[in-house]
Amino acid sequence: MMNEHREEDALRGQAVKNQKAIWDKTMEMRFLLQKAFSTSNKLPQESIRTRFCNHDKQIEQAYDDLLNSTKHTLSSMMELQEALLESNQATKDANEIPSASNGDNDEWSEVQRLQARITTFRNTEIDKWHRKIQVTTGAAALKGKLHAFNQNISDQVAGYMRDPSRMINRMYLTNSAVRVFGKDVGEPGTAEEGHIMEGDPELIDDSEFYQQLLKEFLESCDRGASS
Repeated sequence: MMNEHREEDALRGQAVKNQKAIWDKTMEMRFLLQKAFSTSNKLPQESIRTRFCNHDKQIEQAYDDLLNSTKHTLSSMMELQEALLESNQATKDANEIPSASNGDNDEWSEVQRLQARITTFRNTEIDKWHRKIQVTTGAAALKGKLHAFNQNISDQVAGYMRDPSRMINRMYLTNSAVRVFGKDVGEPGTAEEGHIMEGDPELIDDSEFYQQLLKEFLESCDRGASS
């Protein structure tokens, strides 16, 4: 009996180790993509991009190569996610949501399908581990004093995301801040009284999320090294 428990503990330990290795590699890839993501904001927008491509076939070919490479990378990531979903019994048996063909946006339809497929499993697991952490850290003792502790973490996130417009608008950058190639920056705009100046929806800044992710990753590495 004790040997069986030892074997089970060993398997669990190896599973956790494997998960940590996958997570670390995923974070490494995410961090490496940050510079490319930020720099992509400077790429020419329409109609400047079309004018460049029509003027020089090498530029047009470079854009085609970039687009194809990006689609290939996205496809590889979705294949990996699909494989992980199929290897987990909890998500393998989840109701399949058909992807709606949407022309040029087929890739994003597939991304949405995969995200919808994992949603129930993701929320259940996050809530379970959040409750365990509350108990371990003593946070559960505050239940009833703070409204947040009366809600699952997934419900809190869902409530916050019911109106994500404010958060999304904070991510929009202005042309003057990015200096898009081929576009006249002009004088920086000023916000009128009582009106918040809006940025360009094609210029996205996720540095706040990136910095938080990097901070948590480095902190987890420090804890692992000290343990």
